[in-house]
Amino acid sequence: MRVLLRFALVAAACTALLGAAAPATPDAPREGADFVRLAHPVRTAPREVVEVFWYNCSHSYQLEQPLDDWAAQQNPPVVIKRIPAAWPDKPAMMAYARLYYTLAKLGVADQDALQVFHAVRDEQTDLTQEPAVLDWAQSQGLDPNAVKQAYESQDVWDETQAAPALRDRYQTDEMPSVIVGGTYRTSPFIVPEGVDGVVPVVDWLYQHAGN
Repeated sequence: MRVLLRFALVAAACTALLGAAAPATPDAPREGADFVRLAHPVRTAPREVVEVFWYNCSHSYQLEQPLDDWAAQQNPPVVIKRIPAAWPDKPAMMAYARLYYTLAKLGVADQDALQVFHAVRDEQTDLTQEPAVLDWAQSQGLDPNAVKQAYESQDVWDETQAAPALRDRYQTDEMPSVIVGGTYRTSPFIVPEGVDGVVPVVDWLYQHAGN
């Protein structure tokens, strides 16, 4: 009997040690610690993913590729709705919003995003004026005439003027910020891990959207 009891105690101890050594299940993101709930949710699709960004923001630059990689890996792939961060009294931000909508009108905003970030952040190129935009566009192999036509179009002007209200609709003052389902927002300034922690939180919110 004592032998059996001793064996049972040793087995229990080994089981406990094995359990302690096993990797813990990662904690789910927490509201208030990893993401926040918008005070006034936007009525939209439960799995809509919106990013508010700025071309002259280092964190937006760092998040661009990881967020795109994540979106491409989903089934079906996620189409991220991007909103250029802009305030009416910030001319440079309005100018970069105009650049984004110009590239979007030409259908190259996503594929040329990293090149814009590289020019603005790494090469310190000021792309807030039309001549500089046209020079940069030509260096990227874009048709400067098509870029000029889009840049000066009424559509791009209207979208640029509407950008601040669109950003405000998602109650976002931090760049970059990602909003899922029009309800939950995360950013490098909320997640303790910074930029590296944003995509895992976005993924969790996306996978649990509508549940």
